[in-house]
Amino acid sequence: MTRTRRSAKRTVVLSAVAAALALGVVPLGAGSAGAQAAKCPVKALASAKGPVEITMWHSMNRANEDALKALTDRYNASQSAVKVNLLNTTSYEDTFTKFRAGLGSGNLPDIVQLEDTSLQGVIDSQSVVPIGACIKADKYPTDAFIPRVLDYYTVQNTLYGMPFNVSNPVFYYNKQAFQKAGLDPEKPPKTLDEVRAAAQKIVTSGAAKTGYSIKLDPWYLEQWLAKAGKPYVNNGNGRAKRATGVEFDTKVGQEIFAWLDSMVDDKLALNTGPPEGNVDNLLAIGADNAAMTIDTSASLGTILGVLGGGQFPNVTIGVAPMPGPVGKGGVLVGGAALFIPKASSPERQAAAWDYIKFLNTAESQAQWSVGTGYSPNREDALDEPVLQAAWAKTPEYRVAYDQLVSGVNNIATAGPVIGPYREVRAEVENALTRMLTQGLDPKTALKDAATKADEEISSYNARVS
Repeated sequence: MTRTRRSAKRTVVLSAVAAALALGVVPLGAGSAGAQAAKCPVKALASAKGPVEITMWHSMNRANEDALKALTDRYNASQSAVKVNLLNTTSYEDTFTKFRAGLGSGNLPDIVQLEDTSLQGVIDSQSVVPIGACIKADKYPTDAFIPRVLDYYTVQNTLYGMPFNVSNPVFYYNKQAFQKAGLDPEKPPKTLDEVRAAAQKIVTSGAAKTGYSIKLDPWYLEQWLAKAGKPYVNNGNGRAKRATGVEFDTKVGQEIFAWLDSMVDDKLALNTGPPEGNVDNLLAIGADNAAMTIDTSASLGTILGVLGGGQFPNVTIGVAPMPGPVGKGGVLVGGAALFIPKASSPERQAAAWDYIKFLNTAESQAQWSVGTGYSPNREDALDEPVLQAAWAKTPEYRVAYDQLVSGVNNIATAGPVIGPYREVRAEVENALTRMLTQGLDPKTALKDAATKADEEISSYNARVS
């Protein structure tokens, strides 16, 4: 075959792959060996002619976007080798959809911020330079990073994305309602049984209409299983090799579903519906319709500002670790990581890495945490005066960090890696809805969710094999 014919054939193959990627029918990842062999041109910036301009797609909004812009402005002003432009792509889901489309069209950024649930899809696309390769090439130290944060984005010994904005679910409760119910407002519940007991006292005393407001977020099942030390999917939570099925239809999973069902049936909890755009679980506290709920720490600033800002004089918000099943585990890492697409030139990849390093200094992470409520991803950020002052003034901001560094680091707390993550969550959410609104019994609801989730995983795996 001549060189021209080989080149033409290669172009056809690459075009076919790109089209498949755009449709979400992506080729199987090259595995850890291919990832480990990847190179990151960290020195290419030194030979670049003039400033290297790069673009980052992100999903931060409101105060979070302001904080990201402030950090980026500081980076751009601190040196002349790189100019970073930010493009807000609205939401995590929109960003991932746009990124997948760009794999076919060629319209890609130099850095993309993707939610934790996108990890397997990113790996399968073979479209990013593993951050681990940049760390190795630059001899970049990672000792200060929280181990569990790095563990989440590491699959088969390869770190694919650089953790940036880190969150987890925390427990929000009304201290005034606790006092009215004869509960100690400084000793919030630690287990699901204790939440039920507190809810019963709150309802009996009339401190609130119900004790607990439930948002039907499938994320919480993942978190509760991790706290119990149980994996969510098989094959080492999808980390030893690709997950082929879920493992949540177990005794612990059944106990969680039964607890939720009994709380609503016994009128100790209020079902506020699906998670998308839902703040009714929080507003229920302000309206005295509930006294406790669970929500993300990423919204801590907004929650404290609204419920604790004087609009609801009947509310004094307390923040505590997420109650859950007893076990040898801990909470999962939420939020997103930063990825460097392979499609960028070596100079832009090197520039992207330089900017990513800046966002992940102790100083930047401290400032980011203060400006947003996200937890810093590295332990030495706690030495920064700006964070010390903020946490001394508002200690509620420290709860999510302390929760993240507590517990056991194992396969369960590293988190599940799933190809059709969103589809699996949708089946769990549907099962919760049917159980709490249509009377489906907990065991059947959980089994149905597991069966349909397995079908989604099988279908995805068939497409990428």
